[in-house]
Amino acid sequence: MKRERTIETFDIEIPRIFAYRLLGMKKSGRPPRESVIELFEDEYARAHELVDAKAVMRMSHAGLPGSTHIDAVMPVVVVVCTIGPALEARVAELTDRDETARAIILDSIGSAAAEEVADRSNQIICSMATPTDFAPDTRRSPGYGTWNIREQTAIFEYLEPDDIGVTLTDTCMMIPRKSVSYAVPLEGGKAGEGKGHRCENCNMKHCPYRADGQDALFDWMNDKGDPEQ
Repeated sequence: MKRERTIETFDIEIPRIFAYRLLGMKKSGRPPRESVIELFEDEYARAHELVDAKAVMRMSHAGLPGSTHIDAVMPVVVVVCTIGPALEARVAELTDRDETARAIILDSIGSAAAEEVADRSNQIICSMATPTDFAPDTRRSPGYGTWNIREQTAIFEYLEPDDIGVTLTDTCMMIPRKSVSYAVPLEGGKAGEGKGHRCENCNMKHCPYRADGQDALFDWMNDKGDPEQ
């Protein structure tokens, strides 16, 4: 695998199911009101015009410089990805106009979009590893589990993602907020062998971000002829 710093751009389809789940809707729950679905679809269509999906990524053969969490002898790919600032700007505009329902719905759609960009960039890592002897582990981010949020600074110093429009505050929060930083350790193993979806290795069974494949489909979405998204 190459170690050069690369920038990727993506044309994504935002997963509706993920966005609905972030709004607290459950598979077996009561279908939302038609007015809510109409609001959702209106903002969902607009969201695709607002998303500017990008990622910067770089490989290190000796851990993440400045990190005490990533083993210094572990090859790792480090990524920062984002959907850009436009969607957040519209959320703020809707909030200022007291259109709270629209703002909450669009914010959830934006979170789903950011996670989709993270998944798409992770797929690139897996594809790059396929012809090698590296086995990508599940991705991990500062602030989750035992990885201290302060190590965001190590990722940003290593990647310098300001040229895709992502900066870091003094409290280690990313701007735009709909951005994701993560690292994928590369272990030895069968060529291109990974650890599966990140949710398969997480013990937070009731996490709203959990992806359960076909089990995540909403019955009322099936009734509307939308079984895929």
